[in-house]
Formats: sequence, structure tokens, C-alpha cells
Amino acid sequence: MNKKQSLGFTLTELMITVAIIGILASIAVPSFQDMIERNRLKEAVEGLKSDLMFARTEAIKQSQDITVSRSTGNAGAWCYGLNGGGSCDCNTANACSLKVVSGGSYSNQINMSAAVTNNSTFSFRRGTIGADGVTFSTGNYSLRVLFNNVGRVRVCVPAGATSFGGYDDC
Repeated sequence: MNKKQSLGFTLTELMITVAIIGILASIAVPSFQDMIERNRLKEAVEGLKSDLMFARTEAIKQSQDITVSRSTGNAGAWCYGLNGGGSCDCNTANACSLKVVSGGSYSNQINMSAAVTNNSTFSFRRGTIGADGVTFSTGNYSLRVLFNNVGRVRVCVPAGATSFGGYDDC
């Protein structure tokens, strides 16, 4: 008697494999969503930090004060712009001479609020700026970009916020 060799999978084996993959995916998806939320927040914060450092450099290089104008808002309805020679409206096209960043380009989950004012100016003489800060937040996390009188820019976690790896408390 010749026995036929079985080639391939049975329907039962295939269904069990699909079920196991589904269970593993349902466990992994929430952690990926948290990671994506954290990365989007980090991207917005690091973007502002680098733009502030750029504004400081440009103020010194151009021998002209550079103003960082901010329009705060929630759900991505915020923006900031860099302008030489005074404040600008980042919501108006071509109003800011150096750069405009819209909150909608990051994520509609990110909110921005200013600590003190909506405009800060880097002096061209020494690259100094008035002490201030901007807080970015999502539903679960918050990060603050602080800048001090000597022009130093840093990122920290506000008091009472969930810890965020890689950043110190404010």
C-alpha cells in the first residue's frame, strides 16, 4: 500500500495560526500607539528647540533681532514663525521671513501653550532672549521647551506630568 504524502496545511492548522497572529497583534497594537504618541510629541518639541537655536544663530549672524511669534492652540491648531525685525502672524502666508511651522504638520493630538507671552525676541548683540517657555502636550504626556535669559534652550518634563525618558524634570 502506497501512502500519499501530505503537502501544505490543513484548514484547521491555518485557522489556528491566524488566531495566534491575531492575539499577538492585539497585544502589540496599544504599545505601538503609545510609542507613536510619544514620538510625535518629541518631534514637535525637538523641532521648536532646534528652530529656537537656529533663530539665535541667525540673529547673531544677520546682526538683526529675530522674533519667534507663537499662536497657541489645541489639536494641532497652533503655529510659530521666525521673523527678522519684529513679530509676525504665523497664520498668515508669507508673513514670517525666516520660517513658519504649523501644528497640523505634526499631529492633531498635540496642543501648545505658552508660559508667559506669545512673542520672544533673540537679541543680535549676544544672542540673548527673555526667559520663557512653551509647553507641548498630548492626552498622556507633556514636555516643555524652556529658554533662559542667556539664550540657552532645553527640554524638560513639567511638574506633575508623566515621566518621559531622556528628559529631566523642570
